[in-house]
Amino acid sequence: MGFLVDRGPKGRSRRAGDRRGPGRGRVRGEGPARTTGPPVKTRGLLVFDLDGTLFRGDRATVAAVREAFGNLGLAPPEAEEICSYFGRPIHEFHAWLRGIVPGRDIGEMLGWIERRETELVPLEGRLFPGVREMLERFKSEGFRLAICSNGRNPYARTVLESQGIAGFFEAVRLREIETENKTIMARDLLAAIPARPAVVIGDRRDDIDAGKANGALAIGCAYGYGPREEIAGADAIVETAGEIPDAVARLIAVL
Repeated sequence: MGFLVDRGPKGRSRRAGDRRGPGRGRVRGEGPARTTGPPVKTRGLLVFDLDGTLFRGDRATVAAVREAFGNLGLAPPEAEEICSYFGRPIHEFHAWLRGIVPGRDIGEMLGWIERRETELVPLEGRLFPGVREMLERFKSEGFRLAICSNGRNPYARTVLESQGIAGFFEAVRLREIETENKTIMARDLLAAIPARPAVVIGDRRDDIDAGKANGALAIGCAYGYGPREEIAGADAIVETAGEIPDAVARLIAVL
């Protein structure tokens, strides 16, 4: 199922697809973030997109893509064009590459981009302002957290671990095959973590659609990479990551 963080005995992380648990494509996690004080009652499940919601992938991915074009002696695309594919299914990015480098096998190019991107994430990647404080607040308030991303490994693992946020999340669901989409992935997460109410948070239309299709609330992140019209159908729209906790509180207060 592509779960990345799944707690084994005594809170240890274990790989998906092994004989002790379901799934495949897992990344080792750090364990749940620890908080001090008495146990806090679970308040619900928050499912986050990664790029454009928690992480600024442009700082690594744009450089990796432009370097790959340079290696081939091609004029690199503009950063804005590259960023327009952030958060979209990976096969759309692949199709775009094939269209602008016709007659070439892009397999080697994609491999180079992925390797370089993974190298650059720890060096250049940054969380959006307020993300760490937001996650700490949610954990202290008793929310359960998960990731639902169109990204793949090792990129997602590198982001979570290099930014020191892997431990906040109980599960991470990545898109592994083209026939999957965010609606399917979010459904898996909601089935695996039965805390309610559930809220899906992201910067793309498929994040909002995933929430609605699964009976969850949806928050659109206007500071991300998707155009604002993609998140118009969200139950709430935020301009910064720091606004997300108050938006969640307002939405669940009226349930």
